[in-house]
Amino acid sequence: MIAYNETLSTFKYHIENNSIVDKIIERLGHNVSPSEQRSFKYSLGEMYKVLNRTNIPANVRVGIEYKIPITTKRIDFLISGFNENNDNNIIIIELKRWDKVKRTDMPGVILLGNEPKAHPSWQAYSYASTIKHFNEAVETNHIDLVSCAFLHDYKSAYLEELTDKIYHEILRESPVFIETDYENLKCFIEKYIKAPSEKDLLYEIENGKIRPSKMLVDALGSMLNNNEEYVLLDEQKVVFEQIYHIAAEPLAKSKKKVIIVQGGAGTGKSVIAVELLAKLMTKKGFTAFYVSKSSYVRENYFSKLTKNIPNYSYLKTLFKSSGNFIDSLCNQFDCLMVDEAHRLTEKTKLSWFYKGENQIKEIINAAKTTVFFIDPKQQIDIKDFGTIEEIIKWADYFNAEIHHGDDLLLKSQFRCNGSDEYISWLDSVLYNEEFVRSNQMVDYDINIFDDILLMKNAILEKNKKNKARLISGDVFPWLSRKDKSQIDIIIGDFQAQWNKTKAFATDPKSIDEVGCIHTTQGMEFEYVGLIVGDDLIYRNGKVLTDSTKHPAGALEFKRPHKKVIEPADSEIIDKLIRNTYRVLMSRGQKGCYLYCMDKNLSEYLKQRIKELSVINNL
Repeated sequence: MIAYNETLSTFKYHIENNSIVDKIIERLGHNVSPSEQRSFKYSLGEMYKVLNRTNIPANVRVGIEYKIPITTKRIDFLISGFNENNDNNIIIIELKRWDKVKRTDMPGVILLGNEPKAHPSWQAYSYASTIKHFNEAVETNHIDLVSCAFLHDYKSAYLEELTDKIYHEILRESPVFIETDYENLKCFIEKYIKAPSEKDLLYEIENGKIRPSKMLVDALGSMLNNNEEYVLLDEQKVVFEQIYHIAAEPLAKSKKKVIIVQGGAGTGKSVIAVELLAKLMTKKGFTAFYVSKSSYVRENYFSKLTKNIPNYSYLKTLFKSSGNFIDSLCNQFDCLMVDEAHRLTEKTKLSWFYKGENQIKEIINAAKTTVFFIDPKQQIDIKDFGTIEEIIKWADYFNAEIHHGDDLLLKSQFRCNGSDEYISWLDSVLYNEEFVRSNQMVDYDINIFDDILLMKNAILEKNKKNKARLISGDVFPWLSRKDKSQIDIIIGDFQAQWNKTKAFATDPKSIDEVGCIHTTQGMEFEYVGLIVGDDLIYRNGKVLTDSTKHPAGALEFKRPHKKVIEPADSEIIDKLIRNTYRVLMSRGQKGCYLYCMDKNLSEYLKQRIKELSVINNL
């Protein structure tokens, strides 16, 4: 798990003899690209310059390329030893060759060119936090972890972009040093490292058992207590207890368990997933994680869980990407809760390339018990690969004990004011199916607006508790992503930008923006005002779709590595557009307001609404 663990004097010798890269490659045991080798040589050379200035003893230990066990991340540089009070310390240093960045309005996020990236100080802090809260050796050996970032090529002319006030909180926890800060970094290191530790601390954490810390478990438990966001209702409680009973039982010999929970939008899958995470950790001491492909879903559930309390930021370590398990060992974790499993992909996209073999296979391999929460009608991208059949195929591959059936099926609607009638009507509209009435009264606020500005004002009026949002189908190019002054959505006198942050569902400032499918799927609001794009139209007695209305650069209908849509995928794409609007039109708990770009569709919906016995329709 660590590519290099030597004394400071040995590190200096390897740098001076130009053999440091060979030593790292030898331990990594895989091919390292020429560009990565150059990066090692250059950045480690800059660390050599800093350490040469220090007065720390030659026998303190230095580590390079430590892979954090519960992530795919590697720590660039570590130094371990005693401080002046003989306390065990490890300094974690994130190294970057960046020479400039741009600030954003998102804490912990910068722009490298036009690409959003984690702030280097946040990276270093999150690595330290993950080790602190999941490595038993930290508690056993009373190790303190401190972190910083060293951007040795960073130009002082752009310092304000890197240290803007929006980053002050993380910079207090994890400072950043640039090209003019060699002396400052030297002093930072000397503050925490005065002498070698009695133990090889890097060896201790490399071989430490993975388990949640007491602090983490206590914090998670206290936050869920009396948190109304996570109170289970009726069948949710029944399904939850069944899952918990299965997951909490000891494994029969070495046999894995795979649990498949099926439920439509608003049936409580995410609430059960988070509650299960908490109970397995607090009651059983399990190493467990909430897993989702979408960073938007993870960000919003984290915000709900912590209610944006800064002291709980380390709990982000509990929320993992579905691509985090490519290199995981078999049964490395006790339990993984995979939310929005229908959004899983075959391979994991990392920047411009794809890695791994199959996310479902990798996740099942990594955990003793895996719980998949799935809704086939919420697949919205051609690359969405998660199906019940695919999950069962890989569960059989691992000879896992499979739990799936009616007792794990969530049926009752807890969104849309609990109206199963509304969801049935919505399916009949979107999929041109027969509407089977139940004669249920629909206590749900539905309204079709001919004027988009009136719809916007209605949503603003409903937003007294930060629970209403404007959302849209994906038919407008994201111009403001690269140029913040650009307006993305222009309809008559209405103008707006796409959502700026991943926390669109909880950030009060996002009421002035329009949310996309990615920031709303898995989320819920009291009211939504939906712009139904001209990719959904009404012609000749049927609701039809038109994928050509999506921006040319959009990727949701393109296969991996493909620049154009494949004609053979037209039927699948038609379904994806319909699924997208099903998701968007079921986000509101109390009401859904609609503005249709296609006037024929608007008139059709006005007529179809009359089929519902609506109590609260305006």
